[in-house]
Amino acid sequence: MPSLRLLAFCAAIGAWGAAYGGDMVADQRLVDAASLKDVAAVFAPEGAWQHQNAAALGEQLREVLASNGDTDSVFLVDADLGPLSKALLVVLNEEPMIPHARYRLRYAQANVTPEASPPLIVELVEVSRFNLGPARHAELVEILGEEQVASVDAFGQASDVSWRLITRPIMGQVADITYAARRELPEDSAEKCLGLSCQTIESLNDAVRDWPELEPAEFPFKPQQMELSLLQAGLEQLGLRQRDEQGRTSWRVPEWPESVTPGEPFIEVSLERGMGQDDALDLVIHHDQLMDDHTRALWERLVILGTGDAARVVTTRDQEPWPRPDW
Repeated sequence: MPSLRLLAFCAAIGAWGAAYGGDMVADQRLVDAASLKDVAAVFAPEGAWQHQNAAALGEQLREVLASNGDTDSVFLVDADLGPLSKALLVVLNEEPMIPHARYRLRYAQANVTPEASPPLIVELVEVSRFNLGPARHAELVEILGEEQVASVDAFGQASDVSWRLITRPIMGQVADITYAARRELPEDSAEKCLGLSCQTIESLNDAVRDWPELEPAEFPFKPQQMELSLLQAGLEQLGLRQRDEQGRTSWRVPEWPESVTPGEPFIEVSLERGMGQDDALDLVIHHDQLMDDHTRALWERLVILGTGDAARVVTTRDQEPWPRPDW
């Protein structure tokens, strides 16, 4: 568990950021929360966020999964989906489709200590989607001329948005959606994705590291669920989804790092679509602050090139060591 000194250091900053619905940061109130409602009041405060019907979102999610053929189980179709997968699906279901987009998913944990019940660790996920279509259109107009480029409407018209979900395990669900909230991001927001500007129209996933060479890989994915399939494959590669003897995969709650305070994200996902000439999907997962003597973070990258039967997957990975002590 995080140290008291670190909690005290982050408390003031965390309280300000959460109170105004801003960045995902540590907050002392997430240590002392007595209920899920208390967590929601900090993570998605009324006024800054528009609260949604969590039960209805779950039902809609299950309808979409069932319509895609995910019905070959005695369990609910979303029973094994973790919070990151559910959050991504909610945004894909609830927001209009756009061809040039960047999704940023961030994952954190918090404590709930009810008076008459055992303590509970809940999972906090934020998904922000940035519409890069207008910037992409402007770039092409400057290079090719307006008469050679489709109208700006063809590049997608939608606001930048952010969703926050609180999930917990219940019987038959590894990540039941307990609270959900949405807000539109201001046009002048200075959001960071993997430490770089979320608004850039160049691929952040390619630039964020000096990646080892991409290699072909075999991952099953459904054409109607390519974003979800890619995310699930990446999570499985990092051990955040486990596969049983029957081939069924399920979310594995990651270990809470000692250096991470409640509400502070330690997993970030960047999913880019339409950054290049084709409709490629490019996913990067950064799992930071590992409980390991040598490795600080793991990086996983998967790319789907092409569409339909001609689609192929390439992948690479990297490790980030802890900095050497300054003797």
